[in-house]
Amino acid sequence: MSIEITLAKLQQQVTEQTDECAKLVTSMQDSWQEIDQVHNIAKHNHQAVHDWQTKTGQVTLKDLDNKAYQVDTLATLINETQKINPHPEVMSKAQFDALRQMRKQQYAGSGFVEWGKHYLRSGYASEPINEGLFSVSAVSYENTLSLGISNSIYSGGNSRTLDASVIIDGVSLNLTQHVINSYGTAFLIKMPPAPDGTKTYDSATGTVTQHSSAEVAFASETQTNKVITSRKDLVFLESWHEIIADKDVVYPLGNVQYGASSYQGIALLNNLVAQGYSAFGEWDTNTKGYGVKWSTLSAANRIKFLKNPEHNIYYDPEAKAYIQVRYRVRVVEGKTDSWRAVQANNPLFAASIYSPVERVIPRGALVNPYKDLGRASFYYYGIHSNNDQSSEIGMLKSRTTNASNVIDAIGFEGKCFAIPIALVQRLNQGAYHPVYNPMGTGRRRVHGGYYYTWYQTHDQLTEISSVYDCFDSQANNGGGNKGEHGFSYIENGAVYCGRSDQYKYYDAIYAGQVEDLRLNANKLDVNQLREDTMRKAVAGTLRGKEKLPFTRTYTYVKSGGFFNNTGYWLGENGSAHLNTENLIAKFGKRPSPVPVVSSLTGSYHCGAGYIYRHDTQQLLPIINKYSPDDLLYIRTEQDVPNGTLLTMIWSFDTQLEMPSAEFDSLPWVDIIGSPDNISQLFPNGVVGQWNPNHIPDGTGARFALNKKVVSDNNDVAIFFNGEKWESNERAMNLIQKSNSVSHPVIFGQGNVALYFYETSSVSTEPANNSNVIGEVGNVYASCHSSQVEGSRLTHSLTGLIGKATIDPAQAYIGSVDSYRVRYKKIDSSHNYSPKHKKINIPKQGNASPLIKSLYLVTEKNGLLYLQFNGAELKHNGTDWGDDQTIPIISGENVKTDLNGNTVKVFCHHTQLPLGIASH
Repeated sequence: MSIEITLAKLQQQVTEQTDECAKLVTSMQDSWQEIDQVHNIAKHNHQAVHDWQTKTGQVTLKDLDNKAYQVDTLATLINETQKINPHPEVMSKAQFDALRQMRKQQYAGSGFVEWGKHYLRSGYASEPINEGLFSVSAVSYENTLSLGISNSIYSGGNSRTLDASVIIDGVSLNLTQHVINSYGTAFLIKMPPAPDGTKTYDSATGTVTQHSSAEVAFASETQTNKVITSRKDLVFLESWHEIIADKDVVYPLGNVQYGASSYQGIALLNNLVAQGYSAFGEWDTNTKGYGVKWSTLSAANRIKFLKNPEHNIYYDPEAKAYIQVRYRVRVVEGKTDSWRAVQANNPLFAASIYSPVERVIPRGALVNPYKDLGRASFYYYGIHSNNDQSSEIGMLKSRTTNASNVIDAIGFEGKCFAIPIALVQRLNQGAYHPVYNPMGTGRRRVHGGYYYTWYQTHDQLTEISSVYDCFDSQANNGGGNKGEHGFSYIENGAVYCGRSDQYKYYDAIYAGQVEDLRLNANKLDVNQLREDTMRKAVAGTLRGKEKLPFTRTYTYVKSGGFFNNTGYWLGENGSAHLNTENLIAKFGKRPSPVPVVSSLTGSYHCGAGYIYRHDTQQLLPIINKYSPDDLLYIRTEQDVPNGTLLTMIWSFDTQLEMPSAEFDSLPWVDIIGSPDNISQLFPNGVVGQWNPNHIPDGTGARFALNKKVVSDNNDVAIFFNGEKWESNERAMNLIQKSNSVSHPVIFGQGNVALYFYETSSVSTEPANNSNVIGEVGNVYASCHSSQVEGSRLTHSLTGLIGKATIDPAQAYIGSVDSYRVRYKKIDSSHNYSPKHKKINIPKQGNASPLIKSLYLVTEKNGLLYLQFNGAELKHNGTDWGDDQTIPIISGENVKTDLNGNTVKVFCHHTQLPLGIASH
């Protein structure tokens, strides 16, 4: 290769390398310029970020393309945020509502999430009603109910919390007052004073009138206007949303009945709002809740309320206001014993749902004036209205009589709700008398300060021949039968008590007077619920309610009547029925208890009773029947010749001119004596039920009582020996296994005795065979005599009393071998009756009956109940005559067993709901 060619190639390479170097230099120069630009942008943005943190307005930031843009500073953003919610510590309305909706999904409905604990200490005057709810019969606890406790030293129950907590429309509320008291009550519910004979209620107008005295009140009575001597009071929780600024007050926990004078170092006052705002009812002029003036709180103290969700405060940016969800416990003083709609699955919250309707009136944010009950109120509680068909089980909503549901006067956006807590049966302040004032409590006083029961004698005692006499403050030579406030109250002591049962004082609220209306808001495992409830039923702790009977007599000469395939009808004055004019002359008006349709015959019956034949001293069972034209017919299975003198004796559970009171623990009275003697001694009737098992003859023969005696601690016999009244405590030779008594003197020849004892109410009632929820339970059988081992359940289902003497006297037979559920109900058609194993319970002494029952959970109107399907069994000396099947019917009926005996069959539901159904 020549030198020229080689040099040319070298020159080309040098040129190329020189070009690359030039390019590299240019590239490096460009990079340094870019780095300088980025550095300048970073330096600019660093200063801008500093300004963003420290200045107001806007700052300019640059991107990598060196393009500038404006950004609001931190201070500006905070200011804008505070315009929406000045305190980020508190939830916005959107957040609060989202939490409410989440809880509505979490729970079955509105109600109690935790019952709270109750006070439990032997030897003290506290008595549990149910989990978390208890009564205290002691000084300083007069006319009160207790809900939850504030310390765990003497606590009972399974609740996870000491005080109660509820969910209402998705809002969680803690029910406590923070008041120091000797029994540690978390929430002390005040009740109105017991009836004192000075108020009248006109059923035609709904008007209650307070009179100056009992004398004036009784003098004002008309056919519709009557003195209130017995009533039930309604207890419920009311919760509403309220703008804090409207009253410029905030309350700890939202409780307008808060009882402590400070909260976390913040002084509270109880005079910031008119007293009625905190009142338990329109009768309450004393209760004053503690709160604090919102506008006077420092920022730090405001945050104490805002940051704690227990106070239920949220901010609404549209209203530009803080809202607090508040609550109070309300107690509506009843007008009668009747409340027609008190469960939260009813369309109304009402004392009466028939015309004229008498409804509970929402109060919410209102202060004064207000009323608890009304017939023409613009506001009322219900579960739906014309433009809101939605409903939530467990609570009632405030409504108006027009189409609008928004009642800002009641609550922000119309939000005001109620959940029931209890119905409380009240006694009265008058003197007790078994004829004229069976709801009375006191003794009678003579001038000088000596006190006497209704049957004791003294030359200064004036005769009691009317209800008014039991309230007459000037009776007995000025001693009085009531005094200014009645004699039998807690502080006065038992010596002034005129009753012979477990209820002593008119200002005490005893557990047996309370019907627990609280609902469990939690979603329940229905199979677990079924077994838990059945254990309570067997143990006798499943609560219920039952009315007191009142026994009347009517003596007449049989003349008239007829015979048909149902029996003999014993008439009067040549008619097939009793003489209405004679009944009115005897009772003031025709005795007309509320008729109940018999599931056996479909006809209307009003109390079972007996006919006593004066000529043969024979007793004939009867049924009193009112025809559509309101005439009283008497039917028996045996004919009676015309001209025979008869005394009819029968018991009503809704008494003529008498209260229809209901109790869980009944102050029962067995009336023992011949109908003739009872008629002479008590021509106007007497509280209690006649016992047909024994006519006193002085032999000391043992006889069965009408009801199961719970305890012999309260049994008293008051008897008339033909000359005078006497009393004897715990001397009737009671044998609890056979539930029988005997005494040759008390039940002497010709005597009439009133035997007072404590018994449990029924806890179930006849019902239609209903939908099965969950699995079907086992078959339970019992003839046990013990209250805590099935006896109460036996009596509730059949009216029979277990009297077993040999163990085993109860058994779980196991699950049914086969059954069919059709249309969601257990079905027995086409040979599908549920089958069970043989019952291996031996024959018992005392001719004890036995019951067997299949049990399952059912649903009615969104609430859960326990259903019992079963039958009575009778032993014939060889076996129980059992076909090992469970009869499936609705209500009650009879059938013939394998031994040819007529036995009862039934379908019952628990009287009170067990919880809320969740789907």
